[in-house]
Amino acid sequence: MEDDKLKTLFSDFEPELPSDFLFMNKLQGSLDSVEIVRQHSAEVRSQNKKAVMIAAFVGFIVGFISSLSLPYLSEAVSKWRLTLPDESMMKALADNFTIIAWIMIGSTAVFAALNTYELSLSLFKSRQPCPQRN
Repeated sequence: MEDDKLKTLFSDFEPELPSDFLFMNKLQGSLDSVEIVRQHSAEVRSQNKKAVMIAAFVGFIVGFISSLSLPYLSEAVSKWRLTLPDESMMKALADNFTIIAWIMIGSTAVFAALNTYELSLSLFKSRQPCPQRN
């Protein structure tokens, strides 16, 4: 008996389907939205690649220029080391100057690269606004 009621209910059910024109307009709007997101994503990816390349270049240059000063600094520290007493903590630092200098050079290069990356990303974003849907 309940099966007959369900069959009758479903046989009388004729849902109203939207027109093809409305469906196609809605589908086209959705596809346009997806295309806008895809274009924006590709643009952001391109900007990130450019920013990374610029940051790597700047970091390399800063590290290279800083490492050119290392022989002069080593000579100055070795002269300064001769004036220190044997039991001094400063003498231990002077003995390990090259390690400390390379750590400082690396830190400076990384700091310059990170700041360059952030700066170039902000400059790229300020020039090109996000695309808007009509």
